[in-house]
Amino acid sequence: MTEWLGAGDVIVRREPRAIPHPPCATAADEAPSSRRILVVDEDECARQVMALMLRCAGYRVACAGDGEAAWSSLATETFDLSITDCEMPRLSGLDLIRRIRAAAISLPAILVSGDFPQGAPDLSALLPSDAALSKPFLRTDLLKRVRLFLDPTEPGAGNWLRQVG
Repeated sequence: MTEWLGAGDVIVRREPRAIPHPPCATAADEAPSSRRILVVDEDECARQVMALMLRCAGYRVACAGDGEAAWSSLATETFDLSITDCEMPRLSGLDLIRRIRAAAISLPAILVSGDFPQGAPDLSALLPSDAALSKPFLRTDLLKRVRLFLDPTEPGAGNWLRQVG
């Protein structure tokens, strides 16, 4: 049975709003021993969704809107992992990773992209094979890669530096 709106029906439309504290946030999110992850993406929606996925998994998250903003954050803060989009204005994700490696900063990185660049011959030299994630991706795929870099009990964990070193 189909119902149609008739005369006098009221439709309420609400504008989306930012959630200051995600419903899954816990005290563990603020624990000093929690791992810190820097999420870098020019698309605010993608950035916030990734941040929410990670916060719900118990990680502390900082966000940057492009590679230059991320580089500035790296100058003043310490992170355990960076997750960066590939194509961004001002400084791409690949160039951010190149800059991190050139500065000898020990920071694993996961590169996410809807379309990985064909003209990046040094991609395998910058990242281990399982550090690239194609958009769209599932929450479970993102968290599996994060654990690979941050959880020492995960099979293959800790090999990221040897693979790109």
